[in-house]
Amino acid sequence: MVGCNFIMYKIRKAALEDSRGIAEVQVDSYRTAYAAFFPKAYIDHFTYDEQEQDWIDLLKEETDDILLVALSMEGQVIGYAFARAEAEIHPGYDSEVLALHVRKTYQRNGIGKALLHKAVEELEQRGSKSVMLWTLKGNPIRKWYENLQGKVIGKKSYQVDDCTIDEVAYGWEKIST
Repeated sequence: MVGCNFIMYKIRKAALEDSRGIAEVQVDSYRTAYAAFFPKAYIDHFTYDEQEQDWIDLLKEETDDILLVALSMEGQVIGYAFARAEAEIHPGYDSEVLALHVRKTYQRNGIGKALLHKAVEELEQRGSKSVMLWTLKGNPIRKWYENLQGKVIGKKSYQVDDCTIDEVAYGWEKIST
């Protein structure tokens, strides 16, 4: 068990029975953190049931992807990290953190940082030398990535309905940092 700011939690590899909890964290996070960036109709199409099935499918696959959960003392999924190692996932980078979400009521307690650290540690154990991630350009979490010494390494834009979504990539050339 890890404790931070009096919140006790543990981090472990995700199991099939965590699928619903991961889906709830994901959908709730999309509905709060992403509401200002994506059209409401797009956000509304994400459902617990559909996302739960996606996580069940992923966990049933024989994959090298890393999916970690943070659990409360009561066993509730309160956050997750999803990462992948792949040669040249982005020019000069061989691994990516695909998702990092923590329930709103548990944020600012070190859980996200602990999940990120554990995911990166596992990537490093698998031989990754560098890591990167994408985040929304207007997302206030960018400051956190910069405080963790992430460097802007790319930008992209795409359309969702009639809305332009801008993302920024952060990278750490040396995964050990």
